[in-house]
Amino acid sequence: AKILIANTPMDTDKIKIYGSRVRVDSMMKVAEIEEAEKDKMRNKCKKIIDHGITCFINRQLIYNFPEQIFTEAGVISIEHADFDGIERLAAVTGGEIASTFDKPEL
Repeated sequence: AKILIANTPMDTDKIKIYGSRVRVDSMMKVAEIEEAEKDKMRNKCKKIIDHGITCFINRQLIYNFPEQIFTEAGVISIEHADFDGIERLAAVTGGEIASTFDKPEL
């Protein structure tokens, strides 16, 4: 198994706008914002999958949308692993805890 251990938010398929007000003139505009958020999550999941992994263990929650993407790609996802646990897992496997995924060759 090839495991990727991470500490990254995988919940951006939910729109998060803190302390802001967004005005739109139609529900279509809301749908466009939601689709843009989904595209960002699709791209993030693709970067993770491009590492050639079979198992993704994340310190934070993994929402349904990214979990579905991982499952369709044949990647097992484990969410909300405790911090001590992922630290020990990284030590045992000789790995590092990733927070960015742009360079799968590293």
